[in-house]
This record gives sequence, C-alpha cells and structure tokens, in this order.
Amino acid sequence: MFASAGSLGLLVVLNLVFAVGAVALGFVVGAWIATNRRNQQPASPAPAAPEPLAELPKEVEIEIERTALATDRLRDLATGVASEVGEHSTRMGEITAGLRALDTSNIEATGAGLVSALAKIVAANEALQERLAKAEEQIEVQAREIHLHESEARTDSLTNLANRRAFDDEMKRRCSEAHRKGTPLTLLIMDIDYFKKFNDSHGHQAGDEVLRKVGRKLTETCRDMDLPCRYGGEEFAIVMPATLLADAKIAAERIRTAVENMPVKFEGKDLRVTTSVGLAQLSGQDDIPRLVRRADAALYASKNAGRNCGHWHDGDESHPFTERILKAQQADRARQAKNQPAPLLDSLPNRTRFADELRRRIAESSRTDQPIAVLVVELGNHELVKSQFGGHSSYRALDMVAKALQESLRDMDLLARLSESRFAVMLPENTINTTEVVASRAAQALRKRTFTVGEQAIPLQLRVGSAQHRTGDSVEVLVGRAEADLLEPSEFEAPAVAELVGN
Repeated sequence: MFASAGSLGLLVVLNLVFAVGAVALGFVVGAWIATNRRNQQPASPAPAAPEPLAELPKEVEIEIERTALATDRLRDLATGVASEVGEHSTRMGEITAGLRALDTSNIEATGAGLVSALAKIVAANEALQERLAKAEEQIEVQAREIHLHESEARTDSLTNLANRRAFDDEMKRRCSEAHRKGTPLTLLIMDIDYFKKFNDSHGHQAGDEVLRKVGRKLTETCRDMDLPCRYGGEEFAIVMPATLLADAKIAAERIRTAVENMPVKFEGKDLRVTTSVGLAQLSGQDDIPRLVRRADAALYASKNAGRNCGHWHDGDESHPFTERILKAQQADRARQAKNQPAPLLDSLPNRTRFADELRRRIAESSRTDQPIAVLVVELGNHELVKSQFGGHSSYRALDMVAKALQESLRDMDLLARLSESRFAVMLPENTINTTEVVASRAAQALRKRTFTVGEQAIPLQLRVGSAQHRTGDSVEVLVGRAEADLLEPSEFEAPAVAELVGN
C-alpha cells in the first residue's frame, strides 16, 4: 500500500515538475518569438513638424502611399502577435493558479487536476504556435512585397535596368571603395545616336522598343559585376568596378558593336541604331561629379567625331579607341606629313662640319684677299618655349628660325647648327657690315610665319652676333668673337644697308 502510494506520489511530483516546466517553456518560447518579430520591424521615425510640401510627381505619391500601406500592415501584424502572446501568458497564469489551488492530500483529485492542466497547456501552446505560424507567413508575404517594392523603386520600368537612383547609390559605394582600397573604377556613358530623329521618323512606340532592346543587350553583354543603368532619356551608363581603362575599352567596343548589329523589329520593319560612347577611369583627384563630367566629355568627343564610336578621357582631353577613328586619324596625319615640307633642322651641318668648311674658306680668302664674315643667330626665348610647351614645340620653333635664315642666304653661304638653339652663317666675300642685312631679312621672313601652340600665337625673338675674319684668326677665334657679340633679344628693323654683296 505504502509502496504503491510512494510510487503514486513520485508520479505526481514528476507530473507537477513537467507541468511547471511546460508552462515556463511555453511562456519563454512565446515571448522570445514575439520579441524576435518585434526586433525585425523598422523603428518608427519620430514625428516631425508638418511643413508645406511642393506638389510631388504622381509616381512619387504612389511610392509614398505604398510605403505607408506596407508600414501599417507590419504595425498591425506586430500588434496582433503581441496581443496573442499576451493572451497566452494570461492563460498560462490561470493554469498555474489552478495548479497551486489543487488539494495535494487528495491524490485522485490532484492527478485529475494535473491531467487537465497539461491538456490546457498543450492546447494553449498549439493555438499560439498556429497563430505564430500564420503571423510568420504573413511577415514573409509582406517582406516579399517590400522587396518587390524596393526593387521597383530602383528599376527603370521600360528597360528593366537600374534607374538613376540606383546609379547614384552604386557610384557612391564604388567610388568610396575605389578610393579606400586603391582599386580601379571606370565609368561608361553611352547615347543612342540621332534618337530624336528616330522618334520623329518612326514614332515614340518604336523609340520605346529600341530602348527596351538596348537595355536587354546591355544586360546580355555586361559582366555580372557591372551595373548597367538607364541614365536618362536615350542615355545609358555602366558602372565598371575593378576595371582598368584598357579592359573597359575592349568591353565598350564589344557593347557598341553589339548594339550596332542588333536588329529592332517593329511593325514589320527591321530598324537599327548606333551609339556613341565615352569612358573615364577614376583618378585620385576625381570625385563623382568630375568623373561623370570626364566621361560625358569623351561621349561628346565621339559625337563630334561622327558618332558610332568611342573616346576616353585622360583628365585633360579625349582620345579615340574605336579602330575606325584611329585609322582615320593616322591617315590624316600621314596626309599632313606628306603635304608639309620636311624639317630643315636635322639636315643642317653641325659645329664640326661648319668649322671644317669655314677653315677651307678662310684659307681660300687669304689667297684671294677676299673678306669673310660669320653671323651667329640664337632663338632667345627657346628655353621659355621648351619649358612651357614641351620639346616638340621648341623643335618646331627652331625649325622655323632655320628656314627663315635659309631663305635669306645666297647659294655660296652656309647655314649650320652650332648647338640646340644656336645657328651660324658663313658669309664669304662679305664684311661685318653686311651681316645686318642677313639678320634683317631673317627677321622679316620670321614675321611672315606665325608660330602657334594650340590656338596661342608665340612671338619668336632672335639674338644676333657677328664677326669678320682678321689676319691670323683661327676658326675657333672667329666664331668665338661672333658668339661673344650676341645681342639681347630684339625684333630687328630693316637696316639702311642696300644688299648683300653678290646678290
């Protein structure tokens, strides 16, 4: 009897422990789920003072309305879950109070009370679980709607590409990443050529179909890491992270030719369009607006080059990368080189050859008792031209001076190049007085030419020195006296000397 009673007592204690544990477990799980659901809800912003708003575009009003509706649904769902968890907690409290009220001296009544309490706990937990499962389904549905709504807000409805808002966000993220990590970033901007004319000729529906087709083609030809966007109207942009300019040029040509070869079928017509492309790679000095301006400048260089081509911007100017334009430029340069006279500068005798010829002439003059003079001419602002405009510009300036001097000489005279910016003229059968005539003619010939760098005209200034051979002078002494006689830079006026002897 006592053994049986002890066993029954142990069973009662175990059931009681199980009941209390079940109550606690049910309450804790329910509270945890409810708290977890609450934490998933976005914090409601503090109400701001009402301000007068400008009239919003229709699509913006619809977006605000949908956002407010989604927020209300989530708030109602959170309130319902909290209410159900509260009811479950109240129910558990009632069951616990009933257990405490049991008369444990009456074993049969206690057992029946425990069984009843367990049944109520199981029923309450099942009801809560069912309600929470439904709430979770509703939350998932709402989350999908919110995700779809967010996607629609960042997607162009006509082309299904990222819209301007998504482009701006991606550029902020990628530019920050590129500056932080030192990785390359290239921006491509492209524009459909003559799109307004296309719309006028074929109608706006045909234009919309072209935009859709171009959008699909960009999606097909871009890499997964790139973000093609509809930048606005008939203009598109592609954000190309971790992409060097050389690789971006290849990708840009692939995209451009893909669009060029893309048929657009509309109302039985086979239509085609081309695009112009501009590229710019992010530099250390670039922010987002400057990078966009550079890519846009390259785009307009492509338009000015005849469209259906691509240019890239180096920070100062645009250069083509489409093979057709490159070949055309090479052909133009070849034609220009063919039509321009060959440079004289490189064909002039150097100081050594000039000295040898002058030595021969001095010996000849000594036998015939004929005078011989030397004129030295230097481009006075050569270093300024070279430092400001570069070596190629200074070479052109020196060649212009050499040609002006050559035009002023007789057949028997000899023009030579003593150093980078200094020339010498040997004048047989002439005295020092007639060297001024050569200098004046050279200055006049130089004035007839205009030396330009870009659109800027640069005046060229000459320094002139001269000397006449004296008995006993060596070549080195004669040339040295002429170089020592160099005047300050000036522009020569025609002297009152008739002509060179022998002209």
